[in-house]
Amino acid sequence: ESSKWHAAAAIQGNVDALAVLGGCIRTGTGIGKHKNIALGLKCIEYTAMISNPSGVNKKAALLETNDDWFGAARQYEQCYNDEAAKKNALLMFNLGFCLVNGFGVEKNVQVGESLWRESVDMAPDEGSEEASFFLYEQYERDDKGEARKWLEMSAELGYPEAVELLR
Repeated sequence: ESSKWHAAAAIQGNVDALAVLGGCIRTGTGIGKHKNIALGLKCIEYTAMISNPSGVNKKAALLETNDDWFGAARQYEQCYNDEAAKKNALLMFNLGFCLVNGFGVEKNVQVGESLWRESVDMAPDEGSEEASFFLYEQYERDDKGEARKWLEMSAELGYPEAVELLR
């Protein structure tokens, strides 16, 4: 059903939906025998090229699976710095992850954590729950009170690991 709704939205010009539909077409999810890897990749590539955060996240995830962290980080940075592109929580989480860990970019924990905070501020958008959990992990050793705040936020947003830790 999801692929049908994304197709309908994409036909009406929703670029986020086109990025998601590209993923469905590439993997065959929800479309069965109509799987078309090349067409799915073209949809993802197009949406990433126009700095749509959903498309960028999908393209960068593909780069990450091929251990191309430099390429993935470049995608996240370009979209984040594009004044015309709308920002989303998942994009900020992913760029923050690259910065905190030095994956594909020079390591900068302070800027990465700041992006995670921006992501959490966009709650309940996708990515905000992960950003909150990763902030919890950053503070867990040195500041238990701050860590607890982020863990509770992550659990409120439904992040499974956070929910489990609070049981």
